[in-house]
Amino acid sequence: MRYAIIADVHANVQALRAVLGDIFHHDVDAIISLGDLVGYGPNPAEVLEEAYARIGHFVMGNHDAVIAGRLDPGVFNEHARRLIEWTASRVDGKAGAFLGRQAYVLTDTTFRCTHGSPASPGTFPYVLESEQALAAWNSAPEQFMFIGHSHVPGLFVRGKSGRAHWLEPTDFAAETHKRYIVNVGSVGQPRDGDTRASYCLFDAERGEVRFRRVPFDLTAYREALAKAESPPCPTLFLRIAEQETPPPLRDMLDFHPPTPDQGSDDRVTIRALHRGGHAVGRWWLGLVLLVLVLAAVLGVVWGIHSRHSPRDALYAARVSAPKAVPALRQPCLSAPGVVGRIAADTRLDHWTVQLADQRRQAVYTEAMPGVAEPVFRLVSHHPAPIRLRSIPIEAKAGMRFDVQARCRIGSEFHGHADICLMQQQAQGPPIPILRYPLKNLSAERWKYCHKMNSREGLPEDGPVWWALEGTFTGEVLLHGCNLERRR
Repeated sequence: MRYAIIADVHANVQALRAVLGDIFHHDVDAIISLGDLVGYGPNPAEVLEEAYARIGHFVMGNHDAVIAGRLDPGVFNEHARRLIEWTASRVDGKAGAFLGRQAYVLTDTTFRCTHGSPASPGTFPYVLESEQALAAWNSAPEQFMFIGHSHVPGLFVRGKSGRAHWLEPTDFAAETHKRYIVNVGSVGQPRDGDTRASYCLFDAERGEVRFRRVPFDLTAYREALAKAESPPCPTLFLRIAEQETPPPLRDMLDFHPPTPDQGSDDRVTIRALHRGGHAVGRWWLGLVLLVLVLAAVLGVVWGIHSRHSPRDALYAARVSAPKAVPALRQPCLSAPGVVGRIAADTRLDHWTVQLADQRRQAVYTEAMPGVAEPVFRLVSHHPAPIRLRSIPIEAKAGMRFDVQARCRIGSEFHGHADICLMQQQAQGPPIPILRYPLKNLSAERWKYCHKMNSREGLPEDGPVWWALEGTFTGEVLLHGCNLERRR
């Protein structure tokens, strides 16, 4: 018999479906779950439905036991307790009955399956140290023991010496004089520094074990967490994913086609030509020439206008980079010329908005009492990069700039944000000439934040720009954002 052995799905339906899809491509006779189908994650009902339909054998985990009424949630830490209580409110009595029918132990002639240590399967102790592994082996005779619970894949091996040795996840074939405790890792809550789901394939006849790692949709999991509005809980694999692959900052673009009423004048002219029938046919050459002349004139006028008026940086990102304007002795950046949510087609004077997640981040400009100009309000519903940057300003080596803004935060702000003076140098990417961390900000009053670059001035010629860069949840509010050239 060939088995796929999984554990600790923890209501992560995206990971479970990815693992089940991977199992499908292997010659497996049965799937065994080592418990904790629920807890922590946002989709307990969906996971139970998938498991009930696709998995043949189950062991009870400690989170499952709470839902089944066989374990007091008071044994959990605060985060886990709040989440298992939330989970209980998201499933009905059938879930408790299904989980309550699961056994603490599954056995065959050569292997034993439990959630925690086989030495006490009903109380779910961990097997993390050599002494705990020896106690597990002393409690049962099977050569193989498969467990979960710690969310860390790997194995303990015991040979002729009688000592327990821990090995990182590695595929192996059993030797007759050795015994093994295999932790298959976690499908839905990996905690070993790898963001992928973990499980094992076991060939009982050959005594072979293979570890599998399967990527799953982290974005969909985050969205499910946000939609579920479950109690917050630190999630290691999400933090690791954000550190390893930070989402790119993107200009906001609209990929929808234009609606019919947004058709160009050229299309109207063509329709008019078609309505003209044979009469149009006699004048087609003259009309085409007239259209070409008008288009050329409009192009020249538009080119002149674009050189003398600030272009919307978001819109211009689809056409060309905004041209740098000369550095002035007086403040040289204007307030945003619109009020409302900044969208992909917003004409925003002097400014560019870049977001990592356009669905969960936004930038608004709005009027506020006591503030003469529109205020920027940057909103992020999860910790992801966000950037507000100004139009480039032409600058020479040795110039000094005062980077200015008046800043506040929302009441639920967590994370960090910096005001920066950036410069595009002749070689390589833009570099920060200075960073001013926004610290000790208040939700009640504005703080004037400003800083000048060093007395030596800019290291070389090249355009500079004002920028706010941060990774946070909550809100940052700004006005008076400016670069002022100093002597």
